[in-house]
Amino acid sequence: MANDYVYYDSWKEDRDIILEYNQVKLEDANVVNILGTGVDNVSRSQAIVKVMKMIETGGTHHIILLNPYKLQRYRSNTDLQLISSRASMRIASGAGLKWAAGFLKTPLKERIPAISFLMDLVRIAEIKEYSIFLVGARPEIVERTFSNIHRSFPKIRIVGRHGGYFNLEREKSVVEAIRKSNANIIFVGLGFPREDRWIDIYRHEFRNAVLIGVGGAIDIISGEIRKAPAIFMDRGLDWFYRIITRPWRLGRLLRVIFYFLRVVFKRVFGR
Repeated sequence: MANDYVYYDSWKEDRDIILEYNQVKLEDANVVNILGTGVDNVSRSQAIVKVMKMIETGGTHHIILLNPYKLQRYRSNTDLQLISSRASMRIASGAGLKWAAGFLKTPLKERIPAISFLMDLVRIAEIKEYSIFLVGARPEIVERTFSNIHRSFPKIRIVGRHGGYFNLEREKSVVEAIRKSNANIIFVGLGFPREDRWIDIYRHEFRNAVLIGVGGAIDIISGEIRKAPAIFMDRGLDWFYRIITRPWRLGRLLRVIFYFLRVVFKRVFGR
């Protein structure tokens, strides 16, 4: 049974968040190569600061939340490789990426879990008065996501939301609605790889926006899908929990296994 309401009070600690972010330095932010895909080597705070700078300097930006399954798909697909190369930031949200980077002796600062990163963004958007647009999931689910975020962050400016099941004709009106909203941050939850392809196609329709492919995050924030239990989350095995609770995703597990084998092969043979 889905929860009717999920409260995100844990992201609203009583401290000077802006001061903390103003003290974050980006000089050591770089890119780590994992099996041919560039992954931004940033801390969670650095990732948020980079998004803030994207919004303040203008232009359109694509942020990819990477995990082992996605990285394996990017490696094997030419058009996804091009999309990745055009993205402004590729964040290591899957624990398997941090492990691989360390195993290949090019360590990442930290893993940045998708939900934590998105809620940090929502918190800073409330403070800085950035506007957000939600697109993805079923209409009733995106409405619950809208309500949950508003209850946790009463001053947040969510300037629009739309379900993710639309045909090509309806798609044009969705893009127009997002464009007219002038949203600073757009959460796109159309499922991978559709959402990243969609962002890459339409990003230039918007004047000043950060577009993020959020996968199933809209379902999780709505309470429709439960987060993995702490025993899985603490070990970076939330991806495994999703697979065993949704066995039709077994094909993803096979890709993840192949990913780990590729990492070991590269460490042993150097290619």
